[in-house]
Amino acid sequence: MKRLLFLLLLVFVSSLLLLTLGCDAPGEVSNDQEEEVSPDEAAEPAPAPAPAAGEQNFENGTYRGAFIDRDAVQVNIQFSLEDNIVTSIGYRHLGHRGINYLEPDTEATAAILDQHEQILEHLEGKDVREHLADLFEPGNFVEDVDGFSGATIRANKVISAIRDGLNRGVYVY
Repeated sequence: MKRLLFLLLLVFVSSLLLLTLGCDAPGEVSNDQEEEVSPDEAAEPAPAPAPAAGEQNFENGTYRGAFIDRDAVQVNIQFSLEDNIVTSIGYRHLGHRGINYLEPDTEATAAILDQHEQILEHLEGKDVREHLADLFEPGNFVEDVDGFSGATIRANKVISAIRDGLNRGVYVY
């Protein structure tokens, strides 16, 4: 057991020395020399830069996305885009800690559902590229409902679900 610990300590110290002295790891090439470029590689154009915010275009179709935390689906959303405009949007699932907000059984859960529906109403008919960021400040467009402030709504979960759908791509054309 002592030998194993000694060997591990020796490997660790050796690795630290190599890193500290700036030695190249096996198989690495030092940056001191310029790489040779073949004529074929020199003729290839550089890749196009990624589009700036608002310039990315999404395919027309229906998307689905989810926000999942601790193995529990909290927000599952479906939306359709046409020329980047949200033409329809709805929750497939909206819940937290065993409460299904789509089937409210108390005044409080009905108020939370109402606010979450206002989030979707805000996006419908708008360009997803420009207005998704609005959801970071839901207090600007979500009304206070039965003592629940629009600012307390967790719109970031909706943002994540929408981004998940956009990242996954079209679900149905």
